[in-house]
Amino acid sequence: WKLIDGGGGILKPEYRTVIAIGLDQSATIVRGEGNESIIGASDGTTMTGAEIVNLAMSGALGDKIYAGLFHPTAGPVNLYEARFASFKQRILAMAENLVCPWPDCGVPADRCQVHHLDAHKNGGQTNPSNLSTLCAYHNGVNDDGEVPGKNFTKPKRGRMIRHRGKVKLLTPGGRLVSNTHDLSAMGAMDLI
Repeated sequence: WKLIDGGGGILKPEYRTVIAIGLDQSATIVRGEGNESIIGASDGTTMTGAEIVNLAMSGALGDKIYAGLFHPTAGPVNLYEARFASFKQRILAMAENLVCPWPDCGVPADRCQVHHLDAHKNGGQTNPSNLSTLCAYHNGVNDDGEVPGKNFTKPKRGRMIRHRGKVKLLTPGGRLVSNTHDLSAMGAMDLI
């Protein structure tokens, strides 16, 4: 608004990739012993703990560093009542799933959309434990059936759900399937 009210100017887009680091890994990295630690990022890349330290020291990670709190079974912890995910909720969703969690998908979280696991149209809340990232294609084909326990129907193509803290695909046959992409095992929920 300052640019509009002040006669214009150029908007500078801010690019922020999420780096998911477990508590034990962060302690190792802070001690300077993180050369062997491989850390996943929401832009689809990995880096070593030493690379993260070098980036932080050079200022390449920016001046704002965010930390997300994750519960072992409930997932991301934070509560908001809104239709669209807030900035913090998006960051938590990206840290949890560094790639689209649909099985065999490798789209980085930076290019994904935020998805309500229990559809908002069916009463699903906009809070971190009900949010995940999904690529545009899988967000479109995800079956937003009824909320479990209220006229529950089996998914036609599959539906993403949270099971024991992690986001998985519930297939039409009732099986729970996880993504096996390398980065899918490096998100925040896999670090606790």
